[in-house]
Amino acid sequence: MNVNTPQSQQASTQHTPQSQGGGSGNKIPRVLACVLCQHRKIKCDRSTPCSNCVKANVPCTPSTPAPVRKRRRPNQDLQERLARCEALLKQYATTSGPLPASAIALATSSAAAASNGVNSPSPALSHSLLPPPPPHHGSISSAASPASSTGYSLLPAAPTVSSEDGSSNFKPAGKLVVEDGSVKFMDSYLWGMVHENLAAMREILESEVMDEQSPYPSEAMTPDDNVDLLLNDFSAIDLQDVVPSAVQIFRLWQVFLERVNPVTKLVHVPTLQPIVIEAAANHRNVPHNTQALLFAIYLISVVSLTQAETRQMLDMSKDEALKKFSAGCRAALTRSDFLKHYDMVTLQAFLLYLVSLQGRYDRHAAWILSGVLIRIAHKMGLHRDGEMLNLPPFETEMRRRVWWHIVMLDSKYAMTSGFSDTLLPWGWDTRLPSNVNDTNLFPASTELQPREGATEMAFVLIIYTIGTFFKDNRIPDFEQVIIGGQLAEPGHPDYIAFRTSLDRFTTLIDDLEAKLIAVEQRFVDPSAGPIHAAAAAIRPSLMEKVRPMIVPMRELPEWGTEVNNIQDNIFRISLNHHESAIRSYESPPNQNIVWFIKCHFQADGFLFLVGQLYRRSPVGNFADRAWAVIEGTYKYHEELWDMTQKPMVQIASFVIKAWRARERALLNAGVMYDVPLCVPRIIDALPQSSSEASSQGPSPSQAMKTGLPISGPGNPHLDFMSSGFMDTSGLDWDLWTDLETAPGGAMQNQAAMAAFGPFGNFGAPAPGSGW
Repeated sequence: MNVNTPQSQQASTQHTPQSQGGGSGNKIPRVLACVLCQHRKIKCDRSTPCSNCVKANVPCTPSTPAPVRKRRRPNQDLQERLARCEALLKQYATTSGPLPASAIALATSSAAAASNGVNSPSPALSHSLLPPPPPHHGSISSAASPASSTGYSLLPAAPTVSSEDGSSNFKPAGKLVVEDGSVKFMDSYLWGMVHENLAAMREILESEVMDEQSPYPSEAMTPDDNVDLLLNDFSAIDLQDVVPSAVQIFRLWQVFLERVNPVTKLVHVPTLQPIVIEAAANHRNVPHNTQALLFAIYLISVVSLTQAETRQMLDMSKDEALKKFSAGCRAALTRSDFLKHYDMVTLQAFLLYLVSLQGRYDRHAAWILSGVLIRIAHKMGLHRDGEMLNLPPFETEMRRRVWWHIVMLDSKYAMTSGFSDTLLPWGWDTRLPSNVNDTNLFPASTELQPREGATEMAFVLIIYTIGTFFKDNRIPDFEQVIIGGQLAEPGHPDYIAFRTSLDRFTTLIDDLEAKLIAVEQRFVDPSAGPIHAAAAAIRPSLMEKVRPMIVPMRELPEWGTEVNNIQDNIFRISLNHHESAIRSYESPPNQNIVWFIKCHFQADGFLFLVGQLYRRSPVGNFADRAWAVIEGTYKYHEELWDMTQKPMVQIASFVIKAWRARERALLNAGVMYDVPLCVPRIIDALPQSSSEASSQGPSPSQAMKTGLPISGPGNPHLDFMSSGFMDTSGLDWDLWTDLETAPGGAMQNQAAMAAFGPFGNFGAPAPGSGW
């Protein structure tokens, strides 16, 4: 029932013409809902009293409007400070020299416009208005790269090779990559060298299917992709629904002991094993933080299994097992309230979870999660050595093991996110773990007695020695010097600086090898078991990757034949790194830890290798070696066969394109050849339209028996070059842009060292070494 009083009718009558006229006179306040209706969140008829209050037989009290918020005038001082910050940002992002006068003028005008209420362009948009810095011999152009159809834009900030005083140096300025509204900073020099190639290749793949519905499937890399551990609610998951059976728990525990524990050493096996037995009897009896650790163990154990092993052991696919145990681990971490309550068990669980994400998760998101891990470790004081805190020997030792693994993992994730150097906070003094077996380490120990000789700590001690070396000898400019320094001409001052840097790096590498040899002599015995043999192989594997990198390309035996420019040199280094990885996979001592080495496989780097192979001559020494790498890579990386993932379709498409060019060249030359085993499988596995787009016409091997020399019409080299597919004339090789690719073709799980693996980042030894 509406109760209309004369007062309300009068207010309504007076309000209408005034609101319509919008003229002068005092405005009558808008009638608000009464206090009771606001509290009950029901509709009020705004009468006095209202019908709801009449029904409830309570006094109707009108509510009072909130005071009008005064409009704040622009803060002139704030606008001026913002303008200065924008100017400094533009200076930092374009050149290491003084800020151009035009940039200052632009910043001033932006501030003036903002102070007058005009929306000024953001640095990301106004950057293209800045004129490029004057060219300098040996430096890299910092001309802005316009936003392209690929869906991202760059804020260029090229590395410079000259300081203000004229002395030569190589200091990374970094890049801001604007992608779908998300801004990412990166400073890895290698990203820029490879980016243009990958962006061009993916744009071509996209254009080939523009007329039809794209055959490419979802871009989600894994079941874990796009899952936010920190904000999603996993409390609704019943852990009992994802707990493995007792038999499966023991099997996964055994896998962990054989494959994961020797290369991580994050848990104390004698202490944890009774808990595993208890969990197998009744998982509910185990606390949430311990359940999180157990699920992390189940998860990382599945990561170390092959598809066939997972099916045989768990009677489910590997993807299903990863989903199941990932959900259990996240739910247990959430219930442990890991962001508020800090203890060693929860930290171990979180760390193992992040280790399991390698190659399965967005590389930027993984680095962000690693930052959370670092902060928790700092909050627990792991950055300070336990002896300094008067902690018991057992706790001190476990804290050292966990801290150093965090350091190494964060260094790798920093590189995968595009940084050439780790961003770990400094001021920590945690010592390296001791050389002691778990069986000689007890929670009640009052004194720790490290051993001389072989122990189960050998592998991680070699890895941590590499981390210690780079902690003490930071070389964030390694990538720029090795790649960018090659551009300097002999006789120029920049070339002298380049050679000086090479001599410095050679000395550092010699020192690193000497330190590793000393550690091997103390702690490694190749006859003590496979893990010791694997540890003994780390140093040779690292050296065979690093030493060829510091050889100037003009001094290579291939100079003038296979190597003619810096792109060819990067292809050579990339090929060398991929060959080393294949040798590591095939090494008998590594059979239990192949999964660990494969975690560092870079799909972007593999795509770069395949794309460059297509652009290069399809025959020759490099081409023969590259096809051996492709065959071995497809043999050991099962994920490449998953054509439900768009990045894998892109790689497969380029493999077929490269094979068509090579096949035509071999047939035209009358050379007998064998079709790589992976090629027919790739053709069958590719989506139909992708396979057709990649074919470039019928393959001679489809019409003839493999191995018979046949002369084909035309010159395959001319056919290849005339396609214009990878014509580098349209690519600005002087623009060292970021490797971050378009959203339509982004390979979200790959590393910054996409071209040929790590060395520039502290604490991240080469893939064959396990880091």
